[in-house]
Amino acid sequence: MINKKVSIVIPTFNRADYLIECIDSCLAQTYPCEIIVCDHGSTDNTPEVIKRYEGKIKYVRRELDSGVHFCWLDGILHASNDLIHINFDDDWIKPLFIEKCIELFNEEVGCVLAEAKIYSEKEQKYSEKIFNLNINTGIYPVKNLVDFNLRYLTSPCAGIYRKKILIDNLFVGCVPYSKNEYHGVGPDILFTLMSCNNYLYYGYVDEPLVVFRSHEKSITIDASLDVQKQFKIDKAYDDARIYFFINRIIAKFKIYNIVRKFISKKI
Repeated sequence: MINKKVSIVIPTFNRADYLIECIDSCLAQTYPCEIIVCDHGSTDNTPEVIKRYEGKIKYVRRELDSGVHFCWLDGILHASNDLIHINFDDDWIKPLFIEKCIELFNEEVGCVLAEAKIYSEKEQKYSEKIFNLNINTGIYPVKNLVDFNLRYLTSPCAGIYRKKILIDNLFVGCVPYSKNEYHGVGPDILFTLMSCNNYLYYGYVDEPLVVFRSHEKSITIDASLDVQKQFKIDKAYDDARIYFFINRIIAKFKIYNIVRKFISKKI
């Protein structure tokens, strides 16, 4: 029987103002969760902001900033539970997010995702749903989630994942076999794709329970304004997809060999 306790990991770096709304949204969840803020090297007033939440959250502080992937990993390793939601410090979740997602978890489900919207800080308005998988809330075979992520991307910040999947696929820097490194890109798509490699099903909540903030300092907005950066971010995602395919082929080959050995013993 799967243990449905959830830890929310919030990696943060110099976003004290945004962090308040993020933490408050996690504390407002209708489903009880462990909340961990992992701060690697912030030089703003993040430690002072955290003081107001004393006794309500776990705070991991490092003076040295070793990069976003180390921060994610540090937070995940401090989590007490086997189901993890990663929430970036400039985004927030609706009160029913964890409750609605956790309902769909079982032993055969690798991850559960909810629909999301984008909030434009500049225009001060929300987008329509951004994933649009064109399915109702429920549990589905992983094939269509794989197909979607091979063309587009479902952010891990819209989902709940198994801790082991996150740790196994949180490569620091770029995905192996490539020189196309981009800060903060690669593991985020691997979390979903590798969940599909290890489990038969995924869950999907067709309600926009996650809000991604669009602002000048976000990675995706910054990359969209620079042709070279956009090229690198696209290549980094392609490298993650190639890595997924390599692992899928290896997994199938192992299964083939196991079946072949089993049959040969019977003969």
